[in-house]
Amino acid sequence: MREQISQLIHQFETVGATDVHFIPGDQTTQVICRANGGLNEQSSIPIDQYRSIVSHVRYEANLKEQNERIPQSGLYPLEENGMRVSILPSRYGDAMSWRFYRAVVSDKVAAGLLDPEDDLIWMKQQTHGCIIISGTTGAGKTTMLYSLMASMEGKRIISVEDPIECSVPGILQLELNAKAGFDATRCFEEILRADPDWIAFGEVRTAEAARLTINAALSGHVVLFTLHAGSIAEAMLRLRTLGITKEELSVCKKIIHLY
Repeated sequence: MREQISQLIHQFETVGATDVHFIPGDQTTQVICRANGGLNEQSSIPIDQYRSIVSHVRYEANLKEQNERIPQSGLYPLEENGMRVSILPSRYGDAMSWRFYRAVVSDKVAAGLLDPEDDLIWMKQQTHGCIIISGTTGAGKTTMLYSLMASMEGKRIISVEDPIECSVPGILQLELNAKAGFDATRCFEEILRADPDWIAFGEVRTAEAARLTINAALSGHVVLFTLHAGSIAEAMLRLRTLGITKEELSVCKKIIHLY
């Protein structure tokens, strides 16, 4: 089965896919790739074959809960890069999405996209506050997050991720595990005692995550996180809808918006 999945991945790589979506039906499963900003339909897969693929991916990605009514996500191990897996319940069983992470992460990437003096040197001088990386799907938010972590020499950085998609030398990377009781709230409680200069959070999606990141910034830390938004104004609006007050938004010192 791993060989079959490798063949599928190679097929998707040839069209430059960043995301692949499997939509199960009664007899077959529709396969849609996102490449170059658009969606392209691929050859469908027989439903029995698809269910075998889902079963294998669940096992390899540590998603062993055989309950189609529970959404799950994890990381499928590949030799060189990770593949993030998301599974959602649907009428005909598990609907699955793959996201490939192939980007090169380094301090040079951050320096190439940001102004070395106005942005990078300024960030290194900060002692508290939020730095937000915003953008739409495929804009490069995760790549920028990791590249900024790699750029901050001399800083003790602890990251909170779900899942860890890329290893960054010198960074203490923690992976959330809600089943084991290590959720975002517990994680922030512990790392605030671990003397971080910077805290990096994968992506803020919930009111709880927004509250935790803002509180950490207010307590005297630099907090770096990503946020799905179409513009800087929409990023601020999203934080407001997640329960962050106008006064608390003042702790957000910089928004790096990627297009």
